[in-house]
Amino acid sequence: MALIVFLIGGVYSVGSGSVALGASMNRARVFETRVSSFTSVWREYLETLPPGIRFSAKDRKLLIENGTVPFAWTRAVRRADAVQFSLDHTPGEEGSSFMVRHLKRPKKAKAPDEYDLVAQLPLLENVRAIDWTFYEPTDKKWLGTWDPQKHPQPPLFMRFHFAFVGDPREFEYTFWVANDFITPQNPGQPIPAQPGQPAPAAPPSRT
Repeated sequence: MALIVFLIGGVYSVGSGSVALGASMNRARVFETRVSSFTSVWREYLETLPPGIRFSAKDRKLLIENGTVPFAWTRAVRRADAVQFSLDHTPGEEGSSFMVRHLKRPKKAKAPDEYDLVAQLPLLENVRAIDWTFYEPTDKKWLGTWDPQKHPQPPLFMRFHFAFVGDPREFEYTFWVANDFITPQNPGQPIPAQPGQPAPAAPPSRT
């Protein structure tokens, strides 16, 4: 009888361990899928921004105006005039949430940066750290903030770093920002012609 009990207990322990391992692996796969999906959408968004956007970042908030609308799940959200990203912390919780907010300019706005909230969604949860820097191509510097008054054109690259509570891993990605198209605000510099050769035509503006 003791041997039977021992065998049954061993089988139960192995089965319980297998279930726990399987659940842990499933959670890891779901986590990796979420991070991969987030970075894929983020990359596609930044690399397909149209000309004429206004890009500003300060106080852990990134505001992009006059561009396309990412992470949109309804028609009303797709008509947003601006998108804001921020790291929000709820008191009493260990981690923070990286949020996207879709904004609409009111008909009688009193300030250029006045918006009404249309919708919001947590993109990353249980976050312990987020940091971003922006590459300024003229001075060839990485900046922690971006002032559209000093830099009317958006940065050339954005470096995005984040980590989660209870996870020792650090995630870092560098994204290209579509800001090198010729626009009335960014006429570009023509390439000087070589002796005896006609000057090359400037690339067409993106429409």
